Amino acid sequence: MIPLALFFAATPADLAPGAQELAAAQTRYEEVYAEAEATGTATLQLQARWVVGKPPKSPCDDHDRLALGWRMERFGAAWREASQALRAQGTRLRELVVAPTVAPLLLGDSAAKLEARLARGDAAVARFLQASAWEVAYVRPTLAACPLAGEGLDVGITTQPVRASGEGDRLVAVLASGSGVVCPGAIPADDAVVFVKQGEACWAPDAGCSCTPEPVFPGAVLGPPIVEGEVPSEPAPPPSGPPEPSK
Repeated sequence: MIPLALFFAATPADLAPGAQELAAAQTRYEEVYAEAEATGTATLQLQARWVVGKPPKSPCDDHDRLALGWRMERFGAAWREASQALRAQGTRLRELVVAPTVAPLLLGDSAAKLEARLARGDAAVARFLQASAWEVAYVRPTLAACPLAGEGLDVGITTQPVRASGEGDRLVAVLASGSGVVCPGAIPADDAVVFVKQGEACWAPDAGCSCTPEPVFPGAVLGPPIVEGEVPSEPAPPPSGPPEPSK
């Protein structure tokens, strides 16, 4: 029997989920998958840039390489959060589709398509874990040995992944430094990774968005213009992660 307190606290949708709850869960799953893909794309392309760059004799002398490493950390932290959300939402969706009131709604092609989407999400989480382990082994030692370096401003990695046929526009993950907003949309910057559509964005000091959006790519850093001779501010360390290798 369901304890009375839990029974009265539960909503009808909790007790007997249906088509509406399934659609909402699928929509949320696609949203977190898109964010995981955007942050993953940015992080992996920054890692690729790190690999092709020639390591200096003294790693702490190469400001650009250190800035790249810290930028990887920021995007990797956002990728970790998105991957955790994706894994949690995948679990939620798998639990939902076996509910007696939902299972009859998924037959034939609809069930196969949903399972394919869930498998795609599992693969995305696996990519995060692999990339995280690589960064812990090859990037973190350099960052641990050297002072913090500001990320600077950058349009991102211009090499774009090949899109599948019929795939719509992807989200682009960019680091919004300082205060102000990212436009269009007046998205608060707050030194955080944010997502833009259509691959065009700009930084503005306030919600008036008095800036002209320009092409940006995965891993871009947007912020107030840097005055010549000005020393970029030091980045905040990325949030601490779970016991698993974190990005």
